Amino acid sequence: MKSYNCFAILIAFVGIVLIQCQSKIDEGVSIGTPSLLIDNKEILPFEEFVSSIEFIPLIAPKDTLINLSCSVYDLVIKDKIYYASRCSKDFSIHSFDLSGNHLRSWNKKGSGPGEYPAIHDIIVENSTLFINTGRGNLLKYSLPAFEYLGEIKLVDNNFVPTVSKNGEDSWLISSEKIGNGQEKIFQILNTKTNEVKALPILSLPYSGELNPGLIADSEMGKILNFGLSDTIYHFQEDTVTSYLSLNFGSKGIAAEDYELEGHTFMEKILLSQNYAFNSGLIDYSDGVLKLMIYGLEKRNNFDQGDLSTFPFYDVFIQRDTGKKKITKSLTDVRNSSYSKEGYFYQVMQYEDWQRAIDISYFGKHEEQLLQCIENLTDEEDPIILKYKVTF
Repeated sequence: MKSYNCFAILIAFVGIVLIQCQSKIDEGVSIGTPSLLIDNKEILPFEEFVSSIEFIPLIAPKDTLINLSCSVYDLVIKDKIYYASRCSKDFSIHSFDLSGNHLRSWNKKGSGPGEYPAIHDIIVENSTLFINTGRGNLLKYSLPAFEYLGEIKLVDNNFVPTVSKNGEDSWLISSEKIGNGQEKIFQILNTKTNEVKALPILSLPYSGELNPGLIADSEMGKILNFGLSDTIYHFQEDTVTSYLSLNFGSKGIAAEDYELEGHTFMEKILLSQNYAFNSGLIDYSDGVLKLMIYGLEKRNNFDQGDLSTFPFYDVFIQRDTGKKKITKSLTDVRNSSYSKEGYFYQVMQYEDWQRAIDISYFGKHEEQLLQCIENLTDEEDPIILKYKVTF
C-alpha cells in the first residue's frame, strides 16, 4: 500500500476543500429540482447491491516491455478496452478485448510532427482516438493504424482538464480558472466557427487547484459536477438546468465555515471528519448516477498520510425514483469511474485489489477476484472491476 506525505495530499486536495460558499447559477435553474438526503443511515456492504460483477485482468504479453502498473491512467470502454498510461516515462496507449487480452500498443510521445507531449485523457469516437494533451488542444489519430490526423485547437495557452464531445465540431470543456474569483468554468466550443459559449455555472475560489469541472454522458445530454457543489447540473441543447440537489443534513457545511482561512477550513472540514461534502467525481450509466462523497462516517483508521484511509463513499442514485445505494469506496478521489451499457468500471491497481482482499471488500465475490489474479502476467498489473447496481 502506498504511503503519501500528509502535506502533499492536502495540497492536492485543496481544489476540493479550500473554497468558499457556492453561489447558485442565475439562469437555467429548474424549479422543483429533486433534493436527496445523503447520510450514513443506509450504508451497505458492496456485495449487497451488486446484481452482476466481473473482474477483468489486463493481460500483457509475456516477455515484453509493456508496463501497465502506472498509477496515473485513463480508461475508455467501447467495443474494446483502451488503457492509457499517463506516467511521465511512458505515455503509452494499449487496447484490449473486453476479456482483457492485449491487442495492440501505441506510443508517439515526443515534440515532433504527429507526436504528443503528454496524455491528460483520451476519447474514442468510432475509429478515431483523440488525445487531450492538457495544453489546450486535442490530437487526432486513426484506429487501429494510429496515423496522425491533425490537431484541434481548444483554447490558447490554458490547461483544459476535461473535454467531452458534444456533436459535430462541438466540444464541452472545463477550463482552468485563473485566480480565486468565481468564473464560468464550463464552455461549449465550436471548432469550425471558433465560437465559444460559457455555461452559467460558476466556479469556486481555489477550485482550479484540483479540477474545476467533470462531465458524464447520459441518454439525454451531459451531467456536470465539481467539488463541494451541492447541486448536480444537466446540459442539453444549449440549456443548463439543475439536475439534483444534495442535502447532507447535520453534516452539511455551514455558510460561516466558508469564511475561515484555508488551513483552518481544512482542519475543521476535512481532517476532523465531522462534515460531508461532494468530492466532484461523477459517472452515469443507464439511469444510475454515481458520485463520490466524503465524510458520511468517521474512519477509525484515518491517517492523514494515506488517502486510502480517508472516508470516501460511493453513492449510486436513481434520480427518477429517489432511491440510493451507498457503500464505502475501495479507491479514493484520484480514481475515476467509467461506464457502458448499465455497467460501471473501476480500475484496481495492485494496492487496491490487495486491500480489497485484506478487508474482504467483495464478500461472496472474493473467490472470483482470486481466480482473476491468477491470470495476470505480472502481479502488479491492473484489474478492471465491472459491475451493475441493483435497486
